[in-house]
Amino acid sequence: MEKYLAVDVGGSALKYAVIDEQLNFADHGSVPIDVSAREKTFGTIREVFEAHGSGCAGIGMSIPGSIDRYKGFAYSGGAFLWVDHEPYAEEVSNILNGIPVTIVNDAKSAAMAEMGYGNLQGISNGIVLVLGTGIGGAIILNGNLIQGTHFTSGEFSFLRGDVEERNGDSDNFAVYNGIPGLKEAVRKASGLENIDGLKAFKLIKEEHNEQVLLGIKDYCYHLAFHIYNLQAALDVERVLIGGGISNEPMFLQLVQEAADKKFDSAFMHLIQKPEIMACRYHNDANLIGAVYNFRDVTGRNI
Repeated sequence: MEKYLAVDVGGSALKYAVIDEQLNFADHGSVPIDVSAREKTFGTIREVFEAHGSGCAGIGMSIPGSIDRYKGFAYSGGAFLWVDHEPYAEEVSNILNGIPVTIVNDAKSAAMAEMGYGNLQGISNGIVLVLGTGIGGAIILNGNLIQGTHFTSGEFSFLRGDVEERNGDSDNFAVYNGIPGLKEAVRKASGLENIDGLKAFKLIKEEHNEQVLLGIKDYCYHLAFHIYNLQAALDVERVLIGGGISNEPMFLQLVQEAADKKFDSAFMHLIQKPEIMACRYHNDANLIGAVYNFRDVTGRNI
């Protein structure tokens, strides 16, 4: 049975695991990483490979940026400013004595974990929305992960929500539905500062704080607004919600209620509400998706 070294390169830490075809994990951990320069980033990747990559058939990497996963080419690296139109996978392979390397955008990697092993198995058309600092995600149509002409399909952060907001970016999806947006919705409704999802639901459940609940409902309203627009454009079967807050069952219930209201009040009722679920994989999604991508790009059976 083949095993693979999965690597998820984040802004301050590199997560890694040796994963086999049955998704058994070994040597699972993380190390600090300095992504300010190519040499520092690649040096850490080399150290992890030397410590954990023995006997692996290859390396599947999840990284930020605009990525052509089939060619292993990075057009940008997101916050990794030194990445600019380069054969990233080939460069990493070269410093590791030629071992096969594949790369995929981190949000799309999370979606691939769901396609291959999670809650998008058997679903031909779906959307993944990952609620974090911004809104990452992916679109799956006819069983294929859509890359886009410029490899930026699924960058939902930049969807606009107010036609009157002509010059600024205060109506971006990320502003309302990133984690900072959740904190702001709770602050507006309750006056409480810096309340994240975990604190918010504790206040709702244990102290029955109705103002905090109103803030979360407003947050869910904006999320349902964008789910409706995406469904009108793409007509998918299922929408998955990821990010830490998706672990909270009450949150999914509130999203469902907000989506029901939005779709029920829609013009002509032509647009059918998709099934809305939480992602199956959370903290390890990018590692699992990196393995799926490696096997897909290199032609292994999935």
